[in-house]
Amino acid sequence: MTEQPDSHALGIALQPIHDAEGRHVADRLLYRNQEDVGEASEVNLARALATTIYELDDRNRLGKRDLIIDLPEAWLERPDLLPTPASQIILGVPRDLEINDTLLDRLAQVRERGYRLLIHGSSLRGNISTLAPMANLIRLSHPDELEEEVLRALRLRGSRLLADNISDAKSLERYQQMHCHFFDGRYLAEPAFYSARPRGRHGNRAAQLRLINELYREDVELNRLFELILQMPHLHVAVLRRANSVHFSQAGGQAVELRRAIPMLGLNELRRLVMTLTLAGELPSSKLKLRMALIRAYMCRNLAAPFRSIDPEEAFTAGLFSLMGPLLEESQEELLDELPLNASLSAALKARGGHLGALLSLAEEQENLMAEANDHVSDDQLQRCYREAMTQADTLMGHL
Repeated sequence: MTEQPDSHALGIALQPIHDAEGRHVADRLLYRNQEDVGEASEVNLARALATTIYELDDRNRLGKRDLIIDLPEAWLERPDLLPTPASQIILGVPRDLEINDTLLDRLAQVRERGYRLLIHGSSLRGNISTLAPMANLIRLSHPDELEEEVLRALRLRGSRLLADNISDAKSLERYQQMHCHFFDGRYLAEPAFYSARPRGRHGNRAAQLRLINELYREDVELNRLFELILQMPHLHVAVLRRANSVHFSQAGGQAVELRRAIPMLGLNELRRLVMTLTLAGELPSSKLKLRMALIRAYMCRNLAAPFRSIDPEEAFTAGLFSLMGPLLEESQEELLDELPLNASLSAALKARGGHLGALLSLAEEQENLMAEANDHVSDDQLQRCYREAMTQADTLMGHL
């Protein structure tokens, strides 16, 4: 798999925001790469969100804190890409935008979706009557950026003040005297950037385009979504991770199988996730490896069919996930530790234990026999089961 050059590596940091009592109440998403040190592009934001929201475990990193995201202007035109949950997201409006009716309508639509808006103090100068009603937070880059009577009026409207660019103890004291509600913690320490591992961009493009087309049809077929997502291992894992995030797993329990995860997310969240990962170029796949994984998955499901005590879909998941690490070019052990596996799946994948583990072992043994096949191999039931799995996998991939 071709890796991106090092110059394309993306650095991501969560900059703490604290309140007047020093409590860590929010994080600001920072992102950069070596080639783009100015305003982040649409693609960079997609890559940052793909890592921060759709890959990193938000249970441990965000918890119930708010996340502040500075938007490129292009994202205001695509509200369907905005991450969820809206109640936890504060969207930073770009500085120096032309204030017109189109922009105000877009901001109003974003607020109607439940998002809060952060607006620069400098953007408010000369636009108080039009922008102030939109502002939930005001970012102040200097204590004298806005006059005191303006700040008083903003507070009366319910807007909160975020002190930014705190250079020293004197400026911090000034902000505190102004009764700011929040303080950017960068003055305490420079952000430590996490380097997102570069990924290939030569994914299954045909399946990717068909998936996007299917997602935006009026008569979406969930089974078709399932078949298409199945072709893209990285997206498959992303759907499971998202379905088991704090926001989606609380009401419906954990989803360790793709068919159950899709309705848990819902169509709008699936669209958001797929489009974000598409922009981020995060859908790597190898057709040869994928075919091997699908054959094993179908083999396990076929083997499970006669046994009422074994869920065929769980058997399919066990077979597919037994090769998920190689498919994604990640450590299989680390990936299994991260995924929300139930006890039977975990035992099967890690130690070939239980009924699912026995099916996996049978499938692997048959793979080895088929790899060494010659004219003397008998046409027994296992071989027929394997050949049927090959046909099922090829049929599924042939739909693309």
